[in-house]
Amino acid sequence: MHYRTLFVYSAIALLSGCMTTNSSPVSKPPAVSSNNQGIKMYFGLSKPNGGVISQQQWLKFETGHLARAFEGFALVDSTGYYKGSKEGSKIVTLYNATAHDLATAKELAREYCRLFGQDSVLVVQLGVKQIQFVGKE
Repeated sequence: MHYRTLFVYSAIALLSGCMTTNSSPVSKPPAVSSNNQGIKMYFGLSKPNGGVISQQQWLKFETGHLARAFEGFALVDSTGYYKGSKEGSKIVTLYNATAHDLATAKELAREYCRLFGQDSVLVVQLGVKQIQFVGKE
């Protein structure tokens, strides 16, 4: 449930420009995004030469790099496999991604590899049919 809440808050931050605070029903545009691109990044936490990236190291990368690079994103703790070994990982997802965001994601992936001796970071470009907030009305 915590991850779902984090994702919703991240999505709200990303799409807040699509909504208005004007309460007039005539001038209120629908909260639908016309940008149909997204990005997912998969960051492994195991070091190739042994050991793991600590929570403190990850947090420093998250706040010092990711949070400064993107206006909003969702972050999920996960478990994955790489070269037959199970490892902890972090999945970063953002929507309404631009070409600049994709270039930034690739540069962040290279920086993560340099900082932590990683072989790679998986960066997936997503095609999204529609992004829409659905409320009680």
